[in-house]
Amino acid sequence: MSEGEIPSLPQEIMEDILSRLPAKYIAQFRCVSNPWRTLLSDPQFINTHLINRHTKENLILISPNQSLYTITNLAVSRKLSFKPELSDTWTEVVGSCNGLVLLVNEEEDKFLVNPTTLKQVKIRDSPLALNKRKSAWMHGFGYDVSSDDYKIVTLSYYDPEDVNQPDTFVDVYSVKRGVWRRLEPSPYSHTFPDLSPGAFVNGSIHWLATTSKSSYTSVIVAFDLVDEKFKEIPAPGCLDETVFVFNKLVTFGGRLCLIDDTQDNVRFDVWIMEEYGVKNSWVKFSVVLNSDWERVKLLCFIGDDEVLLYIDEERLVVYNLKGGTSRDLIVDGVPALFIEGGAYMESLVSTGFGDCIGVQHFGWKWRMMKM
Repeated sequence: MSEGEIPSLPQEIMEDILSRLPAKYIAQFRCVSNPWRTLLSDPQFINTHLINRHTKENLILISPNQSLYTITNLAVSRKLSFKPELSDTWTEVVGSCNGLVLLVNEEEDKFLVNPTTLKQVKIRDSPLALNKRKSAWMHGFGYDVSSDDYKIVTLSYYDPEDVNQPDTFVDVYSVKRGVWRRLEPSPYSHTFPDLSPGAFVNGSIHWLATTSKSSYTSVIVAFDLVDEKFKEIPAPGCLDETVFVFNKLVTFGGRLCLIDDTQDNVRFDVWIMEEYGVKNSWVKFSVVLNSDWERVKLLCFIGDDEVLLYIDEERLVVYNLKGGTSRDLIVDGVPALFIEGGAYMESLVSTGFGDCIGVQHFGWKWRMMKM
């Protein structure tokens, strides 16, 4: 090696180093050369990067005017610009998986976005979908490890005159293939809960439901994305089986979580399943409401033991479940009002699979935050 020459690293060592860098740097390094672009865009490298990067979850928040903000490490935020069709109506954060976020608006239009790579796609409607004006819909999003495919699951129902007719239809969309399929109707009744999105944990999407139209026993049902079948998951034993269906299921640090807000006006309980499928592994934490909090909405979870609360439609508060302490989250230069929220992780996973309606890039602006 001549004097002043920079030694080159073996290819496998270089790939290992790159696979451990933040996703935003990988996007920049794709511009170095064509070989680097090819390497850093390869699905195998993207999967390796996803495995090697153990980052904290970031926040994604939607303001009343449908502006979308992402918050990284509770320190820096970005404002993302959507296509007009995404910002026309109220938008819900259905869920996230491996860096992809599913958003659904009031018209039941579905958008798959990656806030890290600043790309989004609109998912085509199912040709078998029920009339949007005459039915109710619930959605879930997750990853099928057996087929290396992301799936959107839609439960839609109407009230048939014949009570023996199935009233909850199950449609599954394969992101990889771009195809909707209609499965057997759900054996459970999904008409009692509000239209909460499903919680993706352990390869399944979870909803609250009842066992039948006659008994109305509350259950937690899991839709397995591999065999595409429903099964029951044990709920906390002390909950009233006639009413806990009116609560909410969410994902908390990769674990199944049940929000019980039926107790009183001074607290709500957060049940976390520490060991999936084990009934006695449910652990309860209580969020004690301050006396000056009139309206409280839990937006999302942060890390291992904190939740983000939206207080009186004007404040963001980080609440520590274990310590019972709270602190305001103030964003410089952006509105204080938010109506929806969720968590996601940085990744390079592509939204551009299957039969989607175009791939779009976000615009963005950086914002700094104060705690």
